[in-house]
Amino acid sequence: MKRLTLIVFISLCSAPLMAVEAPSTAPFNYSETVSEQTYSDAQLDSMLAPIALYPDTLLTHILIAATYPLDVVAADRWRQSNQHLTPEQVENVLESVNWDPSVKALAPFTDLLHTMAEDLDWLQQLGDSVLIDQARVLDRVQILRQHAHNTGNLSTNDYIEVETERQRDREIIYIEPRQREIVYVPYYNPLVVYGHWWHATAPIYWHHRVSYHHYHNVYWAPRVRLSTFFYFGGVHWHNRHVVVHRTPVRRYHYQSPRKRVISHDYQRWEHRIEHRRARYSPQVTRSAPGRYETGRYEKSAVSRSKARTNSPETLKLRTDKTAYINRKPVERSSGKAAQNAGKPSLDRPASKHGDSKQSPQKRTIEQALKRSKREANAQRETQMVKRIKTEQSSNAYSAKKSPASHPVERNTKYSQPIGVSQGKARTRHTHSPQREKVTRSVSRTEKTTSHQRTFKH
Repeated sequence: MKRLTLIVFISLCSAPLMAVEAPSTAPFNYSETVSEQTYSDAQLDSMLAPIALYPDTLLTHILIAATYPLDVVAADRWRQSNQHLTPEQVENVLESVNWDPSVKALAPFTDLLHTMAEDLDWLQQLGDSVLIDQARVLDRVQILRQHAHNTGNLSTNDYIEVETERQRDREIIYIEPRQREIVYVPYYNPLVVYGHWWHATAPIYWHHRVSYHHYHNVYWAPRVRLSTFFYFGGVHWHNRHVVVHRTPVRRYHYQSPRKRVISHDYQRWEHRIEHRRARYSPQVTRSAPGRYETGRYEKSAVSRSKARTNSPETLKLRTDKTAYINRKPVERSSGKAAQNAGKPSLDRPASKHGDSKQSPQKRTIEQALKRSKREANAQRETQMVKRIKTEQSSNAYSAKKSPASHPVERNTKYSQPIGVSQGKARTRHTHSPQREKVTRSVSRTEKTTSHQRTFKH
């Protein structure tokens, strides 16, 4: 009896321990955890709804630029303060700026760039989706385009050119601008364009200006004229990845878009980790732990700074600076050299109170500015002299012509036609020095005559 009681007691005490330890023996499935952290189809369709019907090249730039959010924000701030620049001027100004080429390509689209920079949550989610699974993002874009094509809201018109291709069990839809050098940005309501929305998550809707042209359920922004530089990117829809041109594009491609991206001139786009200058989200780091590490950029930045510090150019500049600081003072000689001591020279360092040493390029620019200023002043003086001479000649001609053109008896006292009152005179006489001289001479004559009459009496 005691033995039976002891066995029952031991079994009851060991049962909770076995229940606690049992789950720990199950294997850990990392793929299930990652799949829970990625975006669902409903979330992807919602964030891609406002841009899925964009031309392929413009869509490519948006997908790439979303992975560099800091560049997008900086470009939007600069564009908002320089809205007076044309797309050609924007391209020339941003040529030397250290932004990603996709961000530079989006700079002429002021409203689109501002919308992307204002919705930072959407921008980060789109960039994370591209970095996690690029093929899945492009596959959802084709699904959205297929819905718009089935409802009749995606077809060739005056703004875009739509081309379809059948590949095995799926259909690929290409979208390109009707005129390659001119791009129109479409704005639309996803609930109208895609038909019945098939997700519980509502699609993202981008508002547009009232002045945009409305055509077949789509509002089209004003045209943007772009150079061939804009077409450096594309989408390889067969392999579901983004491609970029190996060299700068020199001419427009007017053939089929599917033939353009499959050529050997294009290569697969690779994200530059060192250019992002921002931390990656946990979802991105979990998708590729060996690539998108949190401290990888900081380590590469430190290594780059050390490389710049120990580079031959930096060491040479440091040596030149030390030699310049430890230089011997320049001895001033008498005579002509002493007279020119205060003038800037290329063979001697600048004095403390004199002009600083200038580069030949800067000196040439200043000389050109001074020369143009002198020429402008001389031209202005010449024009002034000509204008004065013209006025004098016109006054002299009018003075000679006035007695002959108006043969009317005049009153020398009031310089006005006889028989016409002063308030009702039809002709308006201007004040001139010649008229003042005549008036003064007439008044002196009248005074002399009156004085002689008084003396005779």
